Amino acid sequence: MILSGIAIAGCKVAAKKNQPYSEWSFQCRETGEYFYEDDGLLKTGKQPADDSYRWVMEATDSAQVRMRNKKTGHYLSVTSDGKVVSAAENNAAEIATTWNFKGFDIRHMKNCSWYTLTNQQAGNNRILAQEAGSLVLKTSNRNTDFSTHWTVVREAGSPLPFSIFSDSVVDASFLGDRVSRAISDSLILSDYHGKGHEWKLKKDITAFPRFTAKDNTMLVALYNMALEEMQLNLRTDTTFMTGALWPDTWTRDVVYSIYFAFSWIHQDIAVRTLRKQTLKNPKEALQDTGTGGSWPISTDRVVWALAAWEYYLVTGDKAWLAEAYESLRYTAQKDIHVAFDEKIGLFRGEACSMDWRTHTYPNWFSNENIGESFSSGTNALHFFSYEFLRKASMILGMEQQETDKWKQYAGRIREGLNKYMWDDNKGLYAAYLYPAFMNYRRSDRVDIMSNGLCALLGVAAPGQITGIVDKYPLYPYGGAVLFPTIPDDFAYHNKSIWVVWQTPLLYTAGSVGNMAVASHLMKSQIRQGAMFLTHKENMTYETGFDQNTALNSDRQLWSVASYISMVYRMLFGMNMTEEGLAFSPTVPADLVHGEISLQGFKYRNAVLDITVTGTGNKVRRLTVNGQQQSLPFTLPSTASGKFEIRIEMEEGAKNNNMNLVEAGPEKCWSPVEPVLQEADTVISWEALPGLTYKVVGPGLEEPATAPYSLKGRPNGFYSVYAEDGKGFRSDLSAPAIHSSFTARYEAEKRAGNKGIAAEAKGFSGSGYVRDLSSSPAPVNFEIELPQDGDYLISLRGSNGHGPHDVYCFIRSVFFDGKDAGTFILESSGNWETWTNSNQLLLKNVTKGKHIVHLKLNPEQKGFDNNMSFSRKYMNDAYIDCLNVMMQ
Repeated sequence: MILSGIAIAGCKVAAKKNQPYSEWSFQCRETGEYFYEDDGLLKTGKQPADDSYRWVMEATDSAQVRMRNKKTGHYLSVTSDGKVVSAAENNAAEIATTWNFKGFDIRHMKNCSWYTLTNQQAGNNRILAQEAGSLVLKTSNRNTDFSTHWTVVREAGSPLPFSIFSDSVVDASFLGDRVSRAISDSLILSDYHGKGHEWKLKKDITAFPRFTAKDNTMLVALYNMALEEMQLNLRTDTTFMTGALWPDTWTRDVVYSIYFAFSWIHQDIAVRTLRKQTLKNPKEALQDTGTGGSWPISTDRVVWALAAWEYYLVTGDKAWLAEAYESLRYTAQKDIHVAFDEKIGLFRGEACSMDWRTHTYPNWFSNENIGESFSSGTNALHFFSYEFLRKASMILGMEQQETDKWKQYAGRIREGLNKYMWDDNKGLYAAYLYPAFMNYRRSDRVDIMSNGLCALLGVAAPGQITGIVDKYPLYPYGGAVLFPTIPDDFAYHNKSIWVVWQTPLLYTAGSVGNMAVASHLMKSQIRQGAMFLTHKENMTYETGFDQNTALNSDRQLWSVASYISMVYRMLFGMNMTEEGLAFSPTVPADLVHGEISLQGFKYRNAVLDITVTGTGNKVRRLTVNGQQQSLPFTLPSTASGKFEIRIEMEEGAKNNNMNLVEAGPEKCWSPVEPVLQEADTVISWEALPGLTYKVVGPGLEEPATAPYSLKGRPNGFYSVYAEDGKGFRSDLSAPAIHSSFTARYEAEKRAGNKGIAAEAKGFSGSGYVRDLSSSPAPVNFEIELPQDGDYLISLRGSNGHGPHDVYCFIRSVFFDGKDAGTFILESSGNWETWTNSNQLLLKNVTKGKHIVHLKLNPEQKGFDNNMSFSRKYMNDAYIDCLNVMMQ
């Protein structure tokens, strides 16, 4: 047994005062009911009403558990003839009371977050299921039988399910009490997945700053683990890979990692990686492969500016600044042309980082709908990119007119975010806006990355920033990626916790002196590394488990960088500025138990040894080479030589506000969005008990019951949402179209259109037009409108490249010879999959005939080029028809 009895005993002695404790319930996916004990019998009920529904988990030497009913003390057990019962301990063999939880993975990702249970005595072929108001073991297909799927819910216990000690972490998990202990700063033992698991330092890390902490072995060991994993994430081309599962280099992953920490300690690899993540001729930031064919469905590639600016602050390299400016200037020009909405001053595009198809959005959203929505986090990155351009243009001596342009766009984005995305009632930024054709309605969900970025990067005002930190929902295991939870979707971004996405909020908590939030997010990260023996990509939101999300990589690059930055930016309070290196530590008393030091930290021409004593968020005294300095202190960027910096901390103004929320059904799940049925001008939906409904449309939001008539209502799109007793709202339903005029114009019917074909199946009319980047059609439509007014137009077509990857179809749209916007079509991977493009609004159009013309790069500046331009260029689609609707 690697985790020795002495080690465990040591943890338990330390834990007497703050021993964590948890009680759990189990909800069946098929019925929504929970199982409980009734005098030895197992039954199911709608609500976990009392202690008979609650189960205390007891760990075994393996990853298996025993489940003890809180009310009776009986154990969930299996009889010799295979019946599921609740029995006293002395009436059941240990093997009969031992259970194994099994989650799901990418192969069956729609089931991730639900568990199946098997019994050690009964064997792995028989699965615990709800049947006829009771529990049974049955042979079944666990991937399709929802009666065997269970949601694990923490119902009660200590405020947090885990505790952090100087050398150990104790987790009262759904696997029972599990312990991780740092034996030294190079060895950690963990029984989270059973006996015999350890991390032991093998790489030489002496080239990097040395972190020591008196009476804080675990803090140091996890830092050393992070340095080792950083080196393990180096590719043969001497750039960063994304993680153990991800051997390639991805823009957002490496950029956040370089911004967090790697530009500080691995500058040669950092700059080489940044250069790799740019396209050439002309230079622009590279958008990773992704949803619907990457850019412009996703536009968060401008995150590149974060790392580019941080690298400049670290090095002062003006040649690099000029190089980065060239890339980001063209990136900005292209994004303005394709993705900027002049009306609200925001950029379209998918949620930053949560870039995994439709799983952050309503079920009915297509990838084109994602591309025409607006993310608050993505726009915070656009804001920072324009701030980068503004600052860099001044440093590089660009013309004032150019500097003013970047300042103007930054201002418009900040204004748009605060006007359209800020929710006064929540005191938070919404995750996204619905597309323009749905009147830019604000989503009722919030996400941690967007709020952290808006607070950190200068979008939010000081009062907003403090409120964001105070109010953002945090689960016991860490920050809610998306809140409230989408109940019918799986765990990856939804129903999960990601260290990387809570890192901007962590930095912000430190900056505003909120020690409760800062400490909680640091604890979340420490627990994860200690228990899993690696800096994982993510974990489940309700159980803090590392094996039931769709994908979860070991040594995930940005998680590695986040831990290192927690040491540098939080515990030692370092912050790179144009003037130099500033110091403002955040040292939680419940995490740090003695003096901490960082030796051999290199900053330009200086080498620093830094020591911090005391705890709190206020610097009481700071000396450099023995000389006391005035506060706040910044080491000048021109400093040269060896410096010994000593910082004494004390408690500052106290702000311990924290919005700690519970995870799981009945706690953080929103209602599921309604599904509308249409008949003439009447819409209807299934009304569920306990929910109220509202209809949303042009200038309308009112309570409603089904059926609901749209007769006499204005033209437009009408949706319904549900609201529960907690005030949680569902996403909007797929909208019903209500219009006095709709028409379809076939591409193959327009005289002069070339490339007409009819081989692929599924088109309307008699054919379609092939519009290929190698031989653009071009495509024209002549439309006839019945009266003056506003109209929406959209394209129906097929883009068979991909799926996803970097092959989004992009064309400029001209209406009567004037630029009207851009059409996009997702890359589906199947030429017989026909989808609708984004909607374009044509304002104040006159009655009569008009020409709609699609063009590829009419300005000859490459603005319509997708991300495949630097390799085999494929920007192609089959154009079926143009749909027109009076708005």
